[in-house]
Amino acid sequence: MDFIKIKKIIIFALALPALYLIASNMSLIFNRPDIKNINVPNMVDITFNSNSKELISNTEAMNNIPSFDYLLIGYRSGKNDSSVILKKGNKEYVVAKGEKLEGTYELIEVTKDEVIFRNKEKLYRIENRVGNNL
Repeated sequence: MDFIKIKKIIIFALALPALYLIASNMSLIFNRPDIKNINVPNMVDITFNSNSKELISNTEAMNNIPSFDYLLIGYRSGKNDSSVILKKGNKEYVVAKGEKLEGTYELIEVTKDEVIFRNKEKLYRIENRVGNNL
């Protein structure tokens, strides 16, 4: 075969995929998605209607916090990391320093003598008897 026939075969072989890609791009351009304008309300204009009775009952429910009757079954005390293991009923809780127990009581301090939790302004102290023979 001569050089001119090989050249025509290569050009034809490259032209078919090029034509296919051009045709698919043109179909994407003509079939573009229809973008619609979405009207989002202004956040300043939104008002919340609530009954004051509901608010009062919610604050009363927050004030009626159950008693703090957890049993200390383990602790880890250190300068940087401290945590405790507490038990109430048949549930056990692991709480690290700075975290909240059941979303209410925040662990403030862990020492070899006591563990201190805080709920808002009120402090709860648990005597640390773990490891002591009773």
